[in-house]
Amino acid sequence: MKRQSTPRSKVMSDSYSMPILSGLYTKPPYHYRQIKQILVNFTTDSEVLRQLTPEPVIPNPGNDMFLLVSEMFGAGFGKYLEAHLFSSARFKRKLVNFSHYLILDNDVATCGGREIWGWPKKIGRLTFEMCDDVVKATVERGNINLVTATMRLEEFGSSKDVEGTPDWICHKIIPSVSNKMPDEVNQLTLTTLSNISVKEVHKGPATLEFGSSPSDRLSNIPILEIKGGFFYESQFTLGDGKVVHDYLK
Repeated sequence: MKRQSTPRSKVMSDSYSMPILSGLYTKPPYHYRQIKQILVNFTTDSEVLRQLTPEPVIPNPGNDMFLLVSEMFGAGFGKYLEAHLFSSARFKRKLVNFSHYLILDNDVATCGGREIWGWPKKIGRLTFEMCDDVVKATVERGNINLVTATMRLEEFGSSKDVEGTPDWICHKIIPSVSNKMPDEVNQLTLTTLSNISVKEVHKGPATLEFGSSPSDRLSNIPILEIKGGFFYESQFTLGDGKVVHDYLK
């Protein structure tokens, strides 16, 4: 006897992501508005940055890294806090940002970012506040403080101080369900942010501290010099990306 398949309901078949019964996130693009951000620029050890940056991506010669903590608000992922550790780099002579590590307090944005683009995201707890003339952000996982970033609103800056490149590279890895098989996905993805707008840029001296945890080894990244901090508002659209390097091929 031929076995008949059970048709899925329209509610299930329209889901873009798992679980099929009620997808965790919707299909991009995602439009972010009224984002508040603190950005701290620092230099690190060249050998450490090289180890954090997979070939064929080439680290920047100045060994610059950035810690960006944002109060995000956008259609698709909602409102959440996010800490992002990244560096500038070159990929096939193209200036890009390479994403090293993110911590968020939102499961929708964490899973969507990992599964679609390969952003290296984890769940944690963050604070973001302004008191007097100081902006402060903290990141915690496992009841251990991993990041404390502060900056003083000393003077106004301009959008050119924080504009950088809109192109982002992520190393997307999805292991196989079988320990006997290689990774299902091992690739570099490129995503270009669009509709970027920056306003109300403040700049001033900054501090940055990385904590120590057996699960999150941020303290292994030396902070050799802090070049300064910025606080600003922005908006952008996170849309379609593409695979630019496949390690499995």
